[in-house]
Amino acid sequence: MGTLYLIRHGQASYGEADYDRLSPRGIEQARAVGRWAAGAKLDALFAGPLRRQQQTAQYAGEAAEGALPALQGLAELAEYPAFEMLQHLVPRLVAEDPKFAQLTSAPTPRLLDQAFQRILSGWSRDEWMVEGVERVATFVERIRTGIDRVLRAAGSGARLACVTSAGPIGVAVGLVFGIPAERMVRTSIVIRNASITELRFRSQGFDWQPDQLSLVTFNLTAHLPEELHTER
Repeated sequence: MGTLYLIRHGQASYGEADYDRLSPRGIEQARAVGRWAAGAKLDALFAGPLRRQQQTAQYAGEAAEGALPALQGLAELAEYPAFEMLQHLVPRLVAEDPKFAQLTSAPTPRLLDQAFQRILSGWSRDEWMVEGVERVATFVERIRTGIDRVLRAAGSGARLACVTSAGPIGVAVGLVFGIPAERMVRTSIVIRNASITELRFRSQGFDWQPDQLSLVTFNLTAHLPEELHTER
C-alpha cells in the first residue's frame, strides 16, 4: 500500500488586497509542516500553482533542512474559483437578498463571509453558474485527474505529499466515499490550515475503485501548537 498525504496550505493573508500569500502565522504553520515532513520519509512532494500553496511547500522545505524531495508543481491542485464566483455572483445575491446590498458600499468581514457561503452553496449544487467560471463538476474532475496522475506514477509503497487547498482535499475525501459534489465542498469548509489528511492506496493500476483507496486520518493538526490552529 502507498500513502498520500494531502496538506492544506498555511494561513493566507485574509482581508488584504494581496490575499494569495502566507501571513506570518501561515509561515510558522508551514515550518511546522516541514518539521513533521522531515520524518515522514516522503518519496515525492507536489504543490498546486497558487502562491500560498507554493510558499507553504517552500517554507516547509526550509524547515525540513534538506530532508524533503524536490518540489514538483501540479496545476490540477489549484483551489476552486472563489474570487471569480464573488465577482460575478454578488449582483445576483444582492438581487435575491437585500441585506447583502451593503457589500457594494460598506462591506464587513462577517457579511463577506455570509455572502461567500451563500454563493459557494449555490455553486456547489450547480445552481449558480457563470459563463467562463469553472463549474463544480469540472472542479471535481480536475482534482480527480491530478490525484490520479500522481498515484499512477507512484512506485510500490510510495509515500507522497501534495500541498493544496481545502477544496481539493474535500474532493479527495469525497471521492473515497462516493459522496455528491455538494457534500465534498461542504466537507472542505472545516479543513484547517496546514492540516494533514492521510489516504492509503494500492500502488499499481489505480483507478479510483472503492477498495483501492482508504481514508486513514482527516484534518490532523497534532503537529501544530495550539496557537497555530486556524481555519482561514
